[in-house]
Amino acid sequence: MPRATASRSGRRAAGRRPRPATGLVATSGRAVPAAVLAVALVSCATSTPEPTTAAARLPDGLTTSILQSRQDVVDGRLVVEIDNATGADLWFSSFDVEAPGLEPGLHFEGPRTIPAGRSVQYRVDLTPARCDGDPGPAEVTLTVVATGDDEAGAAPEAGAAATGTIEADDPYDTLPRLQNSGCLTAAVERVASFTLADRLRSTGSGVDRRAFLDIEVEPTGDGDASVDLSEVLGTTLLSAEDGLNWSTTTAHIEASDAPTTISLPVRPARCDPHAGAEDKRGTILPLVITTSEGWSGQYEVRAPASLKADLFAYFTERCGLPST
Repeated sequence: MPRATASRSGRRAAGRRPRPATGLVATSGRAVPAAVLAVALVSCATSTPEPTTAAARLPDGLTTSILQSRQDVVDGRLVVEIDNATGADLWFSSFDVEAPGLEPGLHFEGPRTIPAGRSVQYRVDLTPARCDGDPGPAEVTLTVVATGDDEAGAAPEAGAAATGTIEADDPYDTLPRLQNSGCLTAAVERVASFTLADRLRSTGSGVDRRAFLDIEVEPTGDGDASVDLSEVLGTTLLSAEDGLNWSTTTAHIEASDAPTTISLPVRPARCDPHAGAEDKRGTILPLVITTSEGWSGQYEVRAPASLKADLFAYFTERCGLPST
């Protein structure tokens, strides 16, 4: 499935200070008293610390961040990093994340223990983007139980439940990128589908062989929206025949247009016998697109398995590499 990247919204600073507890914790779409939830959760496992006092506010030193690695992008997951600088090990049963640019349902199911002085990353499945508001900031809601004090006594009492919401930091603008990615993809696909042909088209042989990537454009015929293609970017494996990018490949496409094909003369970006085996994204073409709805960025079109095989065979032949 094509993906999109870039950012429509400007940066928005996100704080890291825990917000005072409301006494309620989100669980399965409804709010329940935090103290009741903490007691109910801990009663279900013999290894779970049992709260000994009423729920308090989250302790100072507990912060969260929103992140996403390249593999998480591929897997469709969001990383929530929790930093425990409270001085005590903290146990939690689950947590929920809310971000205005993503649909509800970002949930992590534990239980887990965060050791004192450690930052731990947890992954949650992404929900669809929401396109009618700001992308962030994100808020993480959880109830924790301390399992011990530090020597100075700054950490909460062992066994005490604390609940609240933390505004998460977003150091790499992950939330704006995710919102733009989802909304750009939806806007493009309301106008047309962009699909790489199943097979590589080529002429000649050996080091003189030349090839073309064909992108088939199928407008939806629905509505009056449009997209503007301004460039196709090269990848770690694929380059334009006359340079790195297909900078002169432009098109204006209306939803009511007839189907068309965009042909890209292609050469290997490098003649490295290990390039194909090591690469994970080299056959994903980024199309630089602006939509009539205002979303813009890189809309990614993925090569099918048959085209990947053709491309690797073409690289081997044109580069004069030994075949395997």
